[in-house]
Amino acid sequence: MELAILEKKSELRTFLHGLFEVLFAGGRAFYAWMIGLTCLVLLGFSTYVSQLLQGMTITHMSDQVSWGFYISNFTFLVGVAAAAVLLVIPAYLYHFKAIKKIVAFGELLAVTAVIMAILFVLVDVGRPDRLWHLLPFVGRMNFPSSVLAWDILVLNGYLLINLTVACYIGGCTYFGREPDKRLVIPLILLSIPWAIGIHTVTAFLYNGLPARPFWNASILAPRFLASAFCAGPALMILIFQVLRRLMDFQVRDRAIFKLAEIIAYAMAINLFLMFAEIFKEYYSNTTHLAPMQYLYQGLHGHSRLVPWIWTAMVLNSVGFLLFLLPRTRERFLTLNIGCVLIFAGIWIEKGMGLIIPGFIPDTLHDIYEYMPSSQEVMIGVGIWAFGALLYTLAVRTVIALDTGRLRHPAAPPLVLESDEEGPLARDIMTRAVQSITPTTTVEAVRRMMSSTGISGFPVVDEKNRVLGVVSESDVILYEINPQPQLVAKLKKVILPHAEDEQSPGGTAADIMSSPAITALEDTPLRELSQELLERKIKRIIIIDQDRHPVGVVSRIDIVKTFESLG
Repeated sequence: MELAILEKKSELRTFLHGLFEVLFAGGRAFYAWMIGLTCLVLLGFSTYVSQLLQGMTITHMSDQVSWGFYISNFTFLVGVAAAAVLLVIPAYLYHFKAIKKIVAFGELLAVTAVIMAILFVLVDVGRPDRLWHLLPFVGRMNFPSSVLAWDILVLNGYLLINLTVACYIGGCTYFGREPDKRLVIPLILLSIPWAIGIHTVTAFLYNGLPARPFWNASILAPRFLASAFCAGPALMILIFQVLRRLMDFQVRDRAIFKLAEIIAYAMAINLFLMFAEIFKEYYSNTTHLAPMQYLYQGLHGHSRLVPWIWTAMVLNSVGFLLFLLPRTRERFLTLNIGCVLIFAGIWIEKGMGLIIPGFIPDTLHDIYEYMPSSQEVMIGVGIWAFGALLYTLAVRTVIALDTGRLRHPAAPPLVLESDEEGPLARDIMTRAVQSITPTTTVEAVRRMMSSTGISGFPVVDEKNRVLGVVSESDVILYEINPQPQLVAKLKKVILPHAEDEQSPGGTAADIMSSPAITALEDTPLRELSQELLERKIKRIIIIDQDRHPVGVVSRIDIVKTFESLG
């Protein structure tokens, strides 16, 4: 018995020693980041101690505006936590392997966001020593009649589900065991409706207050979810790029771009629902319009929130346009700009822009404006810094487990899979790409095909970006039935003598297929094969992030790859 206890203590010391090396070993940038966050946490904590000693008078909240900066951040963070479901659904329901590898980071973000949300509720309570009244079986939660009781249950339940999954899979990885799918999969699938539930119940907290017309709308819950599926993934995209740049972990481009595509759809729904609500209030023009007037145009000379909400509108609209267009959505510079804009815009819109107008004007139609005090801001910054600190340590632990740097001495050797999805486009493509310009004549294209034996060429603009593709079938169709484009017809009518200056015959711009079917360098063989078969084409142009052609994958390349794989 004593020998077993000693062995357990030895294993615990080994684990803690390895964990300490993983968590606190790094370069200067890492130590600067951790020290900076720690200082902000201590500053926020010391300010909160002052709030405990002096009371809520150091905040700018009042009897008329009883929820402010703290509850605004709480609401926003619940949405960030719910957004983790956008990784779980494609990973486990649609088996998107590129996303499946990063689900753990989404679950950790959900855990961190819920903890931060609970902390914001804690600092919003003037007497935290009385929170025991909310504990089940100890206090009186007024369950099930109280929506607040439901919110406490779903938030803590969601926290427990994600913590259980993360700790269980992490423990199995540490000991070199295969997780039991009979335990993991049901919990993961349960987290999907639970994630939707936490934001829906939070919306019902506001939605069920008939004396607050700004919140009393059935559309509020869908708006909550739509905005959550914008801000959460936007933060994830930025985090994933930091992880693969600074840490030993690979995140596929197509996983990032899939999240970006989801953001585009979610933001479209969010903007539509917001404008629908604005139309309803302004067109009805009842007394319930007053809170929205205060928010968007000011009321009776009071307009503190007007510049904030219009800033959010601009940020969300510009971010939406960047995500709507594939060219900007799949270019990391504009993608990152869009992520920052959307994250900031949703933080304003679903934070101060949602909470404060619910209290202004109050039930007696008096106006008491609110802006957070410096103490509120410092406490809030401290909580955000604590969340960043916690998430940094959690991510370092997961990456260490995934790469085998943190592993039980008796565990079997870690087998690192180079690519569980097989060869990628960069592995099988033909790299020598001959391209043409839109002004290249059909006759020149025909000569190139005859001399090189290549049956298709990408058409690029002056910046070497792919515009389309000209194949042998395009040339054959042109030779059988040459038809000038509409622009050429109009030009001939308007400027009849300009035709003499044109080169004889048509150009590549007249016959090319546009847009070209393209794929990124890290697209797997399975997706390339499926694309070729479904679209009934012979080749796919492989491009980089700037849409420059870097290779071509044809049907024969696919066949040769299958042959080499046996």
